Amino acid sequence: MILVAACVTPLGTSSHPNAAGRSQTASAARAGNGSASAAQATTLRVNSETVDAAELWSGEHADLVEKAQRLSAADYQAFLHQKAAALINDRIAEMLLYQQASLRMEPRDSETIDRFIDERLRKIVTEEFGGIQRRYEKSLESNGQTLDDVRAKYRRELIISRYLETEIRPKLTEPTRGELWEAFHQNIESLRRSPRQSMSLIDVRIQDRLPDDVDQPTREQQAEARRAARERIEAARLELQDGAEFAALARRYSDGLAAAEGGAWGWVTKESVRKRFEPAVAALYELKKGEVSGVVETDDGFFLVRCDDFDPGVEPDFQGMQPQLRENLMRARYNRLIAERVRELREKARLDPSEAARFHAAVVAAAPQQGTANSR
Repeated sequence: MILVAACVTPLGTSSHPNAAGRSQTASAARAGNGSASAAQATTLRVNSETVDAAELWSGEHADLVEKAQRLSAADYQAFLHQKAAALINDRIAEMLLYQQASLRMEPRDSETIDRFIDERLRKIVTEEFGGIQRRYEKSLESNGQTLDDVRAKYRRELIISRYLETEIRPKLTEPTRGELWEAFHQNIESLRRSPRQSMSLIDVRIQDRLPDDVDQPTREQQAEARRAARERIEAARLELQDGAEFAALARRYSDGLAAAEGGAWGWVTKESVRKRFEPAVAALYELKKGEVSGVVETDDGFFLVRCDDFDPGVEPDFQGMQPQLRENLMRARYNRLIAERVRELREKARLDPSEAARFHAAVVAAAPQQGTANSR
């Protein structure tokens, strides 16, 4: 199911993604701690349906815990306000579409949907939880959900999807060749991919051979460190000549961050690396797949470079890109039609703007809050 949240702004809030958070925070500050909770509406009614503030966080608990541990107190609160606005936005749109879709449901449609959900849940239990339903239920519980929650969620999604496919999809029009051509030229840079090569590196640094207790090494100490680094890279080079594997030598000799991964950097381009590694990448682009460079010397160290793979890149071709361009344009049109339908339903909906604004504060308050230990 595709919903365009950005096009459906909750009543009583600004369309700016952070505006809701700022306005609610300011309102709470003006009201004081004692009256802030009184200003909250823990449920929101949209026509005949209500949604509970805490319910919106179902399925989000793992992400919230991670954010609470990683973010500062101020950043976590800003995240909660922005996330709450998005969740409210999506839920209002979902409720409006579901209510409209339910009017078109027939008994046989409901039976078909129930059978599909049963098959979907059985497949999840079989493929992901060894055929043991209780394992699946425990996994859901750890994220604040139940099997009934998931079943209800799937049911609503399917009912809405069927509605959109029958009511919205037929209104889509095929893009013309001129529209495809315009989209091609508007997006040509994002479609283009430069040639690149996959690199592995043995990186021996002079800095790592200087005395640890010296802030300003002498010329003699620098020369000795360079000599030791050269000996180390030469030892690796000789072992390569004798048939040793590059990855094993990188783990043993390299000082680089990728040493534990056998020196593997993955795909790189000439523009994607810091200045220190530019000589290594320049050597890489002189190699064919599977070849290893000679010793590359720089001001601060030595490299041995292996070309693991080569990708010639992509120069966009209008003829070849037309299927992707068509899909992108059709998806954008589909989203716009859905957003227009939601706006139409919203104009007719019974939804109190002041209640929606207070509900936002309740949703934020219902999220897991950071303890003082998480503040930075």
